[in-house]
Amino acid sequence: MLRHVLKKASVVSAIIGGVLISGCSGGDGAEETTSEEASQSISVAMPAGAESSALKPLISEFEEETGTTVEWNEFDYNTLYERILNDLQSQAGTYDVIFADDPWMPMFAGGGYLTPLDQLGYEADNDFIDNMKTITHWPAPEGPRMPGFEEEEPRQYGIPQVGNVQLLFWRKDIMGDAPPETWDEALAAIDEYSGETKYGFVPRGARGNPVTTNFNAFLWSHGGDYFDNDWNVIVNNDNAQEAMDTYVKLAESAPSGVANYGADEVGRAMAAGDALMAVIWPVWAETMENEEESEVAGNIGYGLVPKSKQGDYAPQIGNWIFAIPQASQNKQTAMTFIEWASSEDIQTEMTKNGGLPTRESVLTNEQLIEDMPYLEAVHEGLENAQFRPRTPSYTQIEELTGTYLNEVLSGSRSGEEALNEAANEIEALMKSEGYYD
Repeated sequence: MLRHVLKKASVVSAIIGGVLISGCSGGDGAEETTSEEASQSISVAMPAGAESSALKPLISEFEEETGTTVEWNEFDYNTLYERILNDLQSQAGTYDVIFADDPWMPMFAGGGYLTPLDQLGYEADNDFIDNMKTITHWPAPEGPRMPGFEEEEPRQYGIPQVGNVQLLFWRKDIMGDAPPETWDEALAAIDEYSGETKYGFVPRGARGNPVTTNFNAFLWSHGGDYFDNDWNVIVNNDNAQEAMDTYVKLAESAPSGVANYGADEVGRAMAAGDALMAVIWPVWAETMENEEESEVAGNIGYGLVPKSKQGDYAPQIGNWIFAIPQASQNKQTAMTFIEWASSEDIQTEMTKNGGLPTRESVLTNEQLIEDMPYLEAVHEGLENAQFRPRTPSYTQIEELTGTYLNEVLSGSRSGEEALNEAANEIEALMKSEGYYD
């Protein structure tokens, strides 16, 4: 097992696919920026897919306005993480701008690999949703902090660009225009409209990230979590067990093979008219409204993921963030690029291309909402969204928790047993990585 010795200005280590990779010197990232020549090109590392496809057609505008060439490098999700982390740890400076999934920020910023944006004179304006700004800061402004960072003042290390958040999709032609506010109301609707669709609620049940991501909205909306403020594991407490009970009840109305379902299978079931409701990422809304791809165009509602009677709305956030590596030799040009990309004008054009903005002004743009009614739900979701634990260990936590959750949906393990086993393994992991004295 990997042990983190997480102290101020210390070495941070991580595991990629179970392989140990040594961290480089951390520090607080306060070194003075070296002067740079006027750069004629910058290299950006981007995910291949919906997260970046809405921005890509606009890049020529930046090139024409600034005379700077943007070297656009696309990779699949896992390859992107490996390429970025290898470059950061080697300090090679291959990329001037990286596009990071928000769970990567504790590793990237906590490892001292990113440039604090105040070092480049940047100050975020108030148009960004507050949750979006918070998730770009390190150390975490809220919740437990990694050992060694307790007294550090949070600094902004990125700009939020893709405002991804879980939504409830439901059949409004069957259930009406108002979504269920609580999980009890969702269960009641499944009973009331039984037979109207093949399935009631369709979860993402595939092992690892899919099922854990799906379950998180249940966990948090029941007042549960993975840790308390001292990193004590609480994922099997009474609130979590209640969340599990609700999840299992809803899954009883799902397809028999749901333990193998990822986001695509859930989206297709909804678009085919087979499901009454599901928790889905908003990128699927375009498919739902496309008459050539959907059997339910015009008949899907978009809203907040339900909560428990005593809990709060807590959909999972899934943002993508622009950041600048410390090793970049073109920091000021990189800063110019990400400020341009995250501006109101460009986010508006990006949204017209199917992107998900992070600015209040774009999310509330009446013309955009008329064409994309799901934007109102995205806005509301982002304002209520919950972060995943701000630790580099989350990927491992997600994987082991998802193994047990998958076994619940496949019928080979009880919900109570799954959470207890997950809690034991998470505690052992965190102990091995230096979170407890």
